[in-house]
Amino acid sequence: MSEYPTGGPVAVEPPPGMGPNDYEFWDDQTRTYYERQEDGSVVSRPYNEDENRQIDETQNRTALEITVTGLSLLLAGDISTNDSYLTLALDTEAEVKDQVNKLTAQSTSQAEMLSALARLILSRLDSLGIAIQ
Repeated sequence: MSEYPTGGPVAVEPPPGMGPNDYEFWDDQTRTYYERQEDGSVVSRPYNEDENRQIDETQNRTALEITVTGLSLLLAGDISTNDSYLTLALDTEAEVKDQVNKLTAQSTSQAEMLSALARLILSRLDSLGIAIQ
């Protein structure tokens, strides 16, 4: 797992969490790779392009899963609210506007959930954006 900068590897202190017998350690927080040398010293380097892409995708997958889970918990309430709407006798323009605002918010959250779900299904994990191409 070399790929050290042009100056070559430089010995560093092992990071917290890297045990005395660990050969390598991946610090996703700082995006730093640590490697124990044969002499026992530890060298480090920043994540390379592929490693950064992998951690970005992993973090995006987690965020999308959280989004889908959270928004799916709202579905039962949304359905109940929509069922209640059908029984309402909306008499004023303000009542109609309030209901349209509620339905629009529900529609938006459901679109966000569907977008996140589509990204997960299609493994489009390069971003958290809503647009699916």
